[in-house]
Amino acid sequence: MRELAGKTGFSPTLAAILANRGISADGEADRFLSGTLKDLSHPFLMKDLEKAALRLIDAGARNEPVLIYADYDADGATGAACLFLFLKKEFPSLPVRIHQNHRVQEGYGLRVEQLAAAGAEGIRVVVTVDCGISDVEAIRRTEALGIDVIVTDHHLPGPVLPEAFAVLNPKRRDCEFPEKNLAGVGVVFTLVRGIRRLLPGAGASRDGEEAGLRRYLDLVAVGTVADMVPLRGDNRILVKAGLEEIRERPRPGVAALLSVAGIQPWTVNESDLGFRVGPRLNAAGRVGESRRSSDLLVTGDSGVASRLAAELNVDNSRRQREEERILRSAEGALLSGPPLSTLGAIVLADPDWHLGVLGIVASKLAERHFLPAVLLKAEGEEARGSCRSVDDFPLVDALEELSHLLSRYGGHNQAAGLALPVANLPAFREGMCRIASRYASERGAVPRIPVDAPVRLRDISSSFMEEMERIRPFGVGNEEPILLARGLRVTRQNLFGAGGQHLKFEVSGDDRKFEVVAFRRSALPVAPGERLDLLFSPQRVYFRGNRSVRLLLRDLRPHDRTGGEDIFG
Repeated sequence: MRELAGKTGFSPTLAAILANRGISADGEADRFLSGTLKDLSHPFLMKDLEKAALRLIDAGARNEPVLIYADYDADGATGAACLFLFLKKEFPSLPVRIHQNHRVQEGYGLRVEQLAAAGAEGIRVVVTVDCGISDVEAIRRTEALGIDVIVTDHHLPGPVLPEAFAVLNPKRRDCEFPEKNLAGVGVVFTLVRGIRRLLPGAGASRDGEEAGLRRYLDLVAVGTVADMVPLRGDNRILVKAGLEEIRERPRPGVAALLSVAGIQPWTVNESDLGFRVGPRLNAAGRVGESRRSSDLLVTGDSGVASRLAAELNVDNSRRQREEERILRSAEGALLSGPPLSTLGAIVLADPDWHLGVLGIVASKLAERHFLPAVLLKAEGEEARGSCRSVDDFPLVDALEELSHLLSRYGGHNQAAGLALPVANLPAFREGMCRIASRYASERGAVPRIPVDAPVRLRDISSSFMEEMERIRPFGVGNEEPILLARGLRVTRQNLFGAGGQHLKFEVSGDDRKFEVVAFRRSALPVAPGERLDLLFSPQRVYFRGNRSVRLLLRDLRPHDRTGGEDIFG
């Protein structure tokens, strides 16, 4: 760490943060902090990509109708929009349309009836986005109709790959593409890069990337952040460049989403995409018609964009109310059941829960109780729902072990969807708890909060915050740094937000004062005059054109605490 700081001129704090991310050599640090689009992995290293690119170029030359069949979430919508806009730009007369399943009525994955109808209307090429890798039978039947299916997906493949015209998935065992953690929109953008390289007159810009493709990076950034894939390697480069594109040239749909979320384009960061833009795009499918999300992203009409964004904003408010209702119901079910300490996982089912928001609630339960969570809507003889991981618990591995109880499942090790007969619920619950308990006993079940570096309040200067900005974008795999400051005195505190659910207080030390915010933690024992040790993330905030620094609370303890196991790792 000291060697890295000495060689690069980084502060000891920045060097410690990089070291905690496995970056210890100055060359690695330079690539992490300063990588550009020319450093992206070569597109033709992805298995089947060149074959898929040539097929779409041929379709463009022949004006063969193309169907883009996308998932209903933000990753699917942004990927569909990216491919649609690119194909229409390069092949203006090519008939292209997008289909996204209705989350509740049709569910996840390819529907044979939709594909058959597409064939009947003359579709000759189908490109899946963020789905398809597990749809072996649907693709077999579609190919039998004389339709070429190009699968672009990033979910873990099953033991058998679909017999499609081409299967683009970096997680294929026989795929040499080095970046394995692309989002669905990242796979699509890699395909777009490959097509661009094969088109006549293709060239490179001054930065070495494919010419003319920056205009799609806003979509790539939104989908990548919303899907919570690791922000390392190619993903980090794509999101950084995409954020620059949004700040400088937001397309009408993205600008409208920022507007209804109350975000100025020039201030947008990855947190805004993950917590304010992504949820509004996802709301289209969670409580209504999914297709509106891609319609919003492809329109060039600001009026249409404003109308659709306003609809999604209303839907997002409905989603939040439904989410709170289900969360209260789930917490009540946990209180009336066995003690959580005896469970390895949370598995709950209810016929009155809305299928579209179960993943969000499962995430909150997993984070709150530090247990993998599975929430299901039981309807008739089938239960469908979502599961979310915690502490790197491998969800898909667990589902595979229990696959004899499931009708279908898919996803990745942080988040997955599943369906099973209601009669199998007791056995599934017992199996999931057993597998999760086994994992926890091997890992050690006491949650610890990793500390990147100790600091003094006097260290948090303008130059310090500039260094923090260099580490962005933050997300999975590059979490927001957590710093430790000891012996800070509380000078004032108050509650804010609806019903006083959030806590705000001021701390002082080293003749400096900072505001600390703790969201949904109003019950924390904080009073003026106390001295505390704080874990926090320093954040720049913008309010009415002014910029300041606040501390986002991660945890706290009394300064004179002694004894017991230290949860500050």
